[in-house]
Amino acid sequence: MARAGKHLELWAQIGFYASLGFIVPAGAVAGCLIGWLLDRWLKTAPVLIVVMGFLGAAGGFIEVLRVLSQAEKNVDTDDGSGRSGEG
Repeated sequence: MARAGKHLELWAQIGFYASLGFIVPAGAVAGCLIGWLLDRWLKTAPVLIVVMGFLGAAGGFIEVLRVLSQAEKNVDTDDGSGRSGEG
């Protein structure tokens, strides 16, 4: 039974880390969409699309770093508590 739990945990981790690859492009697309809407409203054609696209990508990159940092902290606390019972 423990083996099946580890197998499912492995697939959960694979799914989690695979989803991180969508965060930066999603941020860039969202930024471009917001920039496009602002460009239409302010009549500043492609300036805000480019600026907001880069800001969205940067925000996505920062989010990936934040999520990975949090995941690393969770792994560190899990390892510490899991090993203390062994011995």
